Amino acid sequence: MMNQSDIVKIGVTGSAGSGKSLVLKAFASLGLVTLDCDQIARQVVLPGQKGYAGVVKIFGRQVVKPDKTLDRSRLRNMMVDQPELRRQLETLLHPLIFEALFHQINTAVYGREKACAVEVPLLFETGMQNAFDVVVTVAAPDAVLAKRIAERDGVDLEDAKKMLSLQMDQEKKTAQSDHVIYNQGVPGEVFESVADMYAEIKKEFLTRK
Repeated sequence: MMNQSDIVKIGVTGSAGSGKSLVLKAFASLGLVTLDCDQIARQVVLPGQKGYAGVVKIFGRQVVKPDKTLDRSRLRNMMVDQPELRRQLETLLHPLIFEALFHQINTAVYGREKACAVEVPLLFETGMQNAFDVVVTVAAPDAVLAKRIAERDGVDLEDAKKMLSLQMDQEKKTAQSDHVIYNQGVPGEVFESVADMYAEIKKEFLTRK
């Protein structure tokens, strides 16, 4: 197990549809350990895990599928229509997610690059930006974000825009970030931008003075 202070922790955030997962893949291609808070969120609400009973208590048995797992599509729709339920869910899950996240950061196997990139969709909203050495926001025009969400989730454009309206404005995120990656939809450009950015991060954090 590595001491957390020895690991450069890079938080990757951005609005839905911005391309956070693509940026994470770019970091992985450079040899970094990568973690995804969305995946961890799914883990902590599996049947038998800490978050499962709490979610059912908030949303009711209607969100439980026949196989006892949670109906994520129904959960998402209910949160869009009832923001208070979303706030209750976040209050329940965020402490569990970050507890699991930092355990995984500490126990991961690191190679040559003593750095970890973590996809954290609600980084600023949860006030967790100071837990990371570097904060990166992935951005794209709002119209592009809505189109990507609609295509990804199989919803109409208006529902996609409604989902975006629930999130913090991109401008507020970029203003608080150390680096911004603009995703125009060309993966090669994103990978190149991430490589250039990581070269700067290495100079600042991983080069002995």
